Amino acid sequence: MKKYFILFVFALLLSQLSFSQDFNNNKLDSYFDALEANDKFMGSVAVSQNGKILYTRAVGFAAVENEINADVNTKYRIGSISKTFTAVMILKAIEAGKLELTQTIDTFFPAIANASKINIAQLLYHRSGIHSFTNNEDYLTWNT
Repeated sequence: MKKYFILFVFALLLSQLSFSQDFNNNKLDSYFDALEANDKFMGSVAVSQNGKILYTRAVGFAAVENEINADVNTKYRIGSISKTFTAVMILKAIEAGKLELTQTIDTFFPAIANASKINIAQLLYHRSGIHSFTNNEDYLTWNT
């Protein structure tokens, strides 16, 4: 009985592995079609595995004002996604013991007002009190 149970578990695991190897381009196309039809996504997507590209898709416009469609080679402005990458890198440094959330920023940015009172956690939560240049009245005249 134990032998049959082990064979069953092995067969089940093997079947799961083979199913997980299937990549369904049609499902992804349907998903991105729905997002595009409902104006919920604009951008380019690439999925790769072991260095082999399995799927690419561009949705929306490369230039909205001129209605120029995006393609898989369209370059986009980074925008707010850089905050995510920055947070991950900071948390990796904390994990490695190189930084602490409670550490103040005066070591790195001594010229910033109140740097000795501002800590890394406050920066990550956007609660540092440092002025946001996007609030400047002339921001929209020079941001592009």
